[in-house]
Amino acid sequence: MLEELLTSSKAAGPTAKQLREQLRQLILSGRLPHGLRLPSIRQLAGHLCCSEVIIRRVYLELEQEGLLVPRRGVGTFVCCRQESTIRERSEQQLYNAFREAAEIGRNSQFSAEEMQEVLQKVLASVR
Repeated sequence: MLEELLTSSKAAGPTAKQLREQLRQLILSGRLPHGLRLPSIRQLAGHLCCSEVIIRRVYLELEQEGLLVPRRGVGTFVCCRQESTIRERSEQQLYNAFREAAEIGRNSQFSAEEMQEVLQKVLASVR
């Protein structure tokens, strides 16, 4: 599953953000199952040709979210999450993304109706 992790200079955002989001989605979707031991920081950095600092930061941020758990001297593991907690976390992420988008729209003087039209286009494009 981790072979799916990619970084691209063409993709939007910093490498750490790309990796964090990719790992988060693999965990939340269940494609990385509870208890799975992740590669070491050094191994994953080598595989992805990026800095160990980036991988360390990504692992730490996902640990703070409760999605990873480190075991000293053993490795980093995908943490078991109850479905309701995963749903709540996903809903919070969705809310934050919509709030940020709404603020951008308001700052750009879009009306509520115009923003709803954009949202409908986005939803239609991901079906």
